[in-house]
Amino acid sequence: MIDSNILIVDDDEVDRKIVCRTLTQLEWTGKIFQAATALEAHQLADEHYLACILLDYQLPSTDGLDLLIELHDKFGAKVPIIMLTGLGNEMVAVEAMKRGASDYLPKSLLTPDSLFRIISNTLEKSRLELELAETRSQLEFQALHDTLTSLGNRSLLMHDLNHVIARAKRNNGCFCVFMMDLDKFKAANDSYGHEAGDAILAEIGQRLIATGRNDDIYYRLGGDEFIALIDNTDRNTALFIAERIKKAIATPIDWHGIELSVGVSIGIASYPDDGDNSETLLRTADSAMYEAKHSGLGIVSVTKTE
Repeated sequence: MIDSNILIVDDDEVDRKIVCRTLTQLEWTGKIFQAATALEAHQLADEHYLACILLDYQLPSTDGLDLLIELHDKFGAKVPIIMLTGLGNEMVAVEAMKRGASDYLPKSLLTPDSLFRIISNTLEKSRLELELAETRSQLEFQALHDTLTSLGNRSLLMHDLNHVIARAKRNNGCFCVFMMDLDKFKAANDSYGHEAGDAILAEIGQRLIATGRNDDIYYRLGGDEFIALIDNTDRNTALFIAERIKKAIATPIDWHGIELSVGVSIGIASYPDDGDNSETLLRTADSAMYEAKHSGLGIVSVTKTE
């Protein structure tokens, strides 16, 4: 802890020196930055890596609680903030905690022991919060993504598709749904085993991402079935994108010196021509994909007829 950088924000030079002296008594070897105003605090916080901020409650032209909110919004748990107050007012401490402070310390109780204890506890709390947030983020990612390809799974697809539909309805927009099923995948998987099959699926996932535009989103539904949301796209542009995907997937995959070749059949459904809800669009794209596979056309775009 003692080699971490810290920022003291206090308009009173005497108080800043007292805090610095207290940190020195703790044999603090990290850099100690000082700011007398909110502007200086923001500048130093942006320029340097900080482990902790000690913030005075009263500042010139800026309420310390307002600055607390600004700094907390900027850094979150990565840079914990300890509020220092000379008022000894519990209401101030409560309000500071509500606005994002990790802890508080009245200046009247400032000693090497109290400062060491509160900084140690704050940094440990921050570390645990960050670890918890990272674990939660990983669990959320795993719940919504395919482990083999890292593409979105069916749950994420339905969430995103409903969102895209709602936005298209508001803006009179258009988009396309691609239903994709690999050709000759079973033969490669049966001939060389599941390890080769997994290699194919992982590589296809990467090629889809590399081939797509920034707004295109790809998903793996299971097995060798993939799906894509091609946003802000009419039917003609969708056909061009599908051809590009088809060519990218057709390039042989090198697996331990063996060339594995697969193809893809793509069915295209267009919003709003082929449906204005997720169930209809997926069903239409799925039907088009099966037509593409059984007819040998490779790509089929079907407009629903009344």
